[in-house]
Amino acid sequence: MKTEFIALGTAGGPTPKLERAQPAHAIKRGERVLLVDCGDGAFRQLRGANIDLRLVHDVFISHHHFDHIGSLFACLGLNMMLHRKTKLTIYGPPGTKAIIDGLLAACDVPHSTGFGVPGQTLTHPRAFVSVNEIVPGDEVIIDDITVTFCENTHYRAEEQFGQEGPLSLAMRFDAPDRSIVFTGDTGPCKGLEQFANGAQLLVGELIDVEATMARIRAKNLSMPEERLDMMAHHMEQHHLRPEQLGKMATSAGVTELVAVHLPFDQLSQEDHDKITAMIASEFTGKIAIGEDLGRY
Repeated sequence: MKTEFIALGTAGGPTPKLERAQPAHAIKRGERVLLVDCGDGAFRQLRGANIDLRLVHDVFISHHHFDHIGSLFACLGLNMMLHRKTKLTIYGPPGTKAIIDGLLAACDVPHSTGFGVPGQTLTHPRAFVSVNEIVPGDEVIIDDITVTFCENTHYRAEEQFGQEGPLSLAMRFDAPDRSIVFTGDTGPCKGLEQFANGAQLLVGELIDVEATMARIRAKNLSMPEERLDMMAHHMEQHHLRPEQLGKMATSAGVTELVAVHLPFDQLSQEDHDKITAMIASEFTGKIAIGEDLGRY
């Protein structure tokens, strides 16, 4: 039985894109499907991957930026409309329960409308949804897959780990045939490199800061320089340049890397080759630039 990583949505950033869906991915092993992040369009992308949403029993959220959680309401509502009976568990950092509680309350109105058929009622998501808030060091076992978690640097530097505040997680999925590490959104992170040690596949975010900022400047001529500087600082500190992603993969000793969370809707062949070369300057393993519905 093969463990497969499916990139459902490979876009980065909050701006909707035509060719790439918002961040969401699937770990598929046999009939078991784990949904990793739940950005806008996640369930349409599951359909594109020929996966019935009713086969998803476990959803893992890396952090609470909206581009990673935008389809959580659809997750609850679509399962309600399809009369789900089986348990659906949503895992995420502290704060996940508050989000789901709000969405469960928002389900009250559509639940009350039903289908207008006498005697027929919908199962409210409260009957099948449970939330498990997770922190670094936790372990979740699903069939023969062990899922573990570590903090990354998307919200704060490593020397600030463990402090109060929002938490952004990387995840590791250890199955009998392979280990897959999903970085989530992160900047450079030594702890994450150690966390990924010995895995075969690293699925990591990246951003070409200069190219991204050039496009932002060209499309926002009146944006204040202070705002532009803030955006550049965020990209520098809380995301990975292609070379940094390659270095992380080398330090972890993985054999394969898939780049996701791409800031551009479409990549020309020149852009594709440029990014691949930047990664390859620090990593000699197999490199793939993620595409929506790609299987790795």
